[in-house]
Amino acid sequence: MKSIIRKILIEDSKLNKLKKYFINMWNDQVRSGKIPMLNIVDLERKKLSTYIDEITKWYLEFVGGKDKAFELFDQYITNLKVTDKDLRNSYQNIHSNDHFEVMITRSFEKNYMENGELEFGFYIINGTFDTSDGQLTYEELMDDHYDDIFWDVENWLRGEIEGYVHTIQLNFGLNYLYVTSQWDD
Repeated sequence: MKSIIRKILIEDSKLNKLKKYFINMWNDQVRSGKIPMLNIVDLERKKLSTYIDEITKWYLEFVGGKDKAFELFDQYITNLKVTDKDLRNSYQNIHSNDHFEVMITRSFEKNYMENGELEFGFYIINGTFDTSDGQLTYEELMDDHYDDIFWDVENWLRGEIEGYVHTIQLNFGLNYLYVTSQWDD
């Protein structure tokens, strides 16, 4: 019985230290003018995935609930410029020869809806893509000659950006089941 109690106390002590670490981190983010958020990819890298639910709960307490977290998320993604490097860093399937910039313009949702659908707008600013016809710029892909390749690149990139935005919403403690996009230029 003593060993069980000792184990529980050790675990509680770990959780309290972990909570203090994250509260300090979020306070530092706020003090430096940043939007406080989780970093799900980093938590997994640091082998903290078993604590993600608890850390998310602390985050939501810190920001004032899911509605406030959604406001912060919406503020963060509105006019967010994203590059191929950003997507690679979040483990999206980006080819090493592809280089691009995308603007995520806005979320079309006005309120947070648990397990709902998140729709956002985006457009491609510029890019160079590895295709079956070699390296092509975004401008070259817009030529009628490359219609089929353009749609392949656009659909692939759309899926990767949707995956990226799905990860971002998790960084705000949100839980949308579906993340979809539309051109917004």
